[in-house]
Amino acid sequence: MTTRHKRGLLARLFAWWSARRERRRARAADDPSTGVDPGSTQLGTVDPLQIDSYAELAPGEDPVLLVARGDAFDFHVLPHFRWQSSEMSVERLRERAAALSAEARDEFLRRAWGLARDCDADDPVAAETLINTRLAAGWCYDDAEGLIKCRPTARVRVDPVLRDRVRPARLAEQGMKEDLRLGLLKAAHARQLTEEWLQVIATLEQGGELTQVQRTFLVPFAAVLADGDFATAVDKLRTARRLGTEALAEVLNQATTNHEQVGLFEFANAYDKALNSFSQQMGLTPFSWILDASHTTEGPE
Repeated sequence: MTTRHKRGLLARLFAWWSARRERRRARAADDPSTGVDPGSTQLGTVDPLQIDSYAELAPGEDPVLLVARGDAFDFHVLPHFRWQSSEMSVERLRERAAALSAEARDEFLRRAWGLARDCDADDPVAAETLINTRLAAGWCYDDAEGLIKCRPTARVRVDPVLRDRVRPARLAEQGMKEDLRLGLLKAAHARQLTEEWLQVIATLEQGGELTQVQRTFLVPFAAVLADGDFATAVDKLRTARRLGTEALAEVLNQATTNHEQVGLFEFANAYDKALNSFSQQMGLTPFSWILDASHTTEGPE
């Protein structure tokens, strides 16, 4: 650094310090209670460097309207300002902040206007994040009593017109989520209770595990003890299966008198399926009644 540059820097620092000292003397002259002689140049009369003062005022009730992307809807923004100064007291800073609030809102509108246009109207979170990020540094006011720093933060809400339009869909979506949660809970409840009652029946009847055919037969009865709605649905399912079996049996009955229209293999295959379905409905192992009957007929050797 050259000598000329060093002298220029020292001169600017000295000018800043002199102006600061003059402002402090002016404040002391306006306030006789400080007991400081404005004309004194003694070292002891110079105030030490003050700690930064901060002030925050309650945000205004009226939002700042920022046009969202597409120019159809507005973001409703509540700006909040934090004021800072190292050259005045907190009380004086609050007074100056109140006087500068309207100007700060105008400056906020000017700086945030273009940022809001980059965000969709239904995404206030993105708009709030963008505005707070870009305006985090704030701006300064060179007040007669000292430099004042203003740092804004924004709270963004969606346009009330858009919110009223979207609200029914959001309510329906939330209702579906709650119905799903309740349905899953109810299904788990019915399944657990039905399994418990099946185990009770198995223990009382034979003291062992139930076969799949036996479970199919006993589930409608256990469902009655588990859940009313579940029992109704299972009973309807059992009725539908029984009606289907009866309809198939009727077809086979007609085929016995008109077998010339159906091959013997087709007839036997259909009859076998009907018999299996009927056995499952009754909780029986297919052909078990035939085997039991044959054992009874043969008797012991």
